[in-house]
Amino acid sequence: MDLLMAGWEPWAFVVAGVVAALHAWTLRGWSRAWRTALTSGVNAESRAVEWTVVIPARNEVQLLGNVLDDLAAQDIQVQILVVDDHSTDDTASLAASHQLAQRGQLEVLPAEGTGKKSALITGKTAASTPWVVTLDADVRLGPSWARGWQDRLSQVDANTACVAGPVVLSLTPQSPSLWEGMQALDYAAQMGWSAGCLVRDLPGSASGANMAVREDTYPDTRNLGASGDDTLVVQALQRGGHRVEWLSDARTTVRTAGATSFSAWIQQRMRWAGKAVHYDRRAKQTAWWMAWMSVAQWTLWMGACVASTSGMWGLAWGWWTLVTAMNLAYARPVAHWFGLQTTWVQGAMLGLTQPAQVPLILMAQAGLLRPWGIASKPTWKGRTCDP
Repeated sequence: MDLLMAGWEPWAFVVAGVVAALHAWTLRGWSRAWRTALTSGVNAESRAVEWTVVIPARNEVQLLGNVLDDLAAQDIQVQILVVDDHSTDDTASLAASHQLAQRGQLEVLPAEGTGKKSALITGKTAASTPWVVTLDADVRLGPSWARGWQDRLSQVDANTACVAGPVVLSLTPQSPSLWEGMQALDYAAQMGWSAGCLVRDLPGSASGANMAVREDTYPDTRNLGASGDDTLVVQALQRGGHRVEWLSDARTTVRTAGATSFSAWIQQRMRWAGKAVHYDRRAKQTAWWMAWMSVAQWTLWMGACVASTSGMWGLAWGWWTLVTAMNLAYARPVAHWFGLQTTWVQGAMLGLTQPAQVPLILMAQAGLLRPWGIASKPTWKGRTCDP
């Protein structure tokens, strides 16, 4: 056995080196695309544009008031529709009593159907403007958020059906906690990849927490499952021949909290993985590549356990260090654009959690994490994310 492992050790170094080189080449492409996205602003002549903010809300009485206050404090004012998705708390009455409603700027509607997608479709149908900008009920906005969207939408050409806005997964991006900063750094990397895809007219993703869609093109994706009111919409529009753009205006960045517990974090990853089966083939390739990078890391760790040699352990942890450093070299500039200040400790934590995501999702789906309160099917707002 020792002779066999000794014979395989040089090959392990060669294969690990090749995979690391391919990953470096992949990240280089993502970084170049991200930089292109930042310089791809619209230069068309401005024209008058009308748009409506649509906020789907379910049991958000604790947080909805914050984003409504932020909207009331904008330097320009727009119409707002809050669509109540069958809340069991006082979400609807809180919105109806807000100062925005008192001055006729906000209307509260009951969702026609169940689920966030139905609430969004209810809102876009009720809007009397050509564009709707969707916000989540738990986000926070800067004072120039509306001005940034107004400037961009006034220059969008007729071929554009959607504009993806920036989202940072932290309410305090300048001083996030260890757990929050790790998640925010991970999400910033995802948004950087997506922005690079969109600027090249490739299938990408977006967040419904901050996204504009032309009302007459808004697709109905409810047949694709309960989760995914954002990326599935983007890729449905792209398949229909419509253009989706990235909004490279930091004024329009919205802030929202990440998962507050390990259980919520796994549930979030399960929801994302569940809707990924509906992604375009080219977008799936990225997900598969990151999954295989996780498999490669675990293969090296297990190989080191079996071989029990200093060379294999050095390879396993050296490869992890190299890949983590490359990932951070790509992610940190993206995070900086979002105003996110992270530390090397948060980067190291991200490097440790990324390989764990695939096995943890598989374990959760198999029901092995139920003793820790994690169901085999992801839930959101008290509902199972099934079609």
